[in-house]
Amino acid sequence: MISLTATDARKCFFELLKKTNSQHETFEIQHKTGKSVILSSEDYESMEESLYLLSQPGFKEGFEQSALEADRGELVDFETVFGEPQ
Repeated sequence: MISLTATDARKCFFELLKKTNSQHETFEIQHKTGKSVILSSEDYESMEESLYLLSQPGFKEGFEQSALEADRGELVDFETVFGEPQ
């Protein structure tokens, strides 16, 4: 995350917006009243979704278990899961 003062951010505001959207940069803007963050709406929505999923009971444990099974090669093919060839 790149930190800027509010004054510096104001000077290049449109460039900051372009970088958040095209390069997924995140900017922390410092002001005497506190700090704010500028990030793309795509990154914000992704973060919200991750927080939602991680807040669901058992999700993290189930995900970690699935990752371990995949690492061990314990996979199930598409046809077995969905009952039709891919």
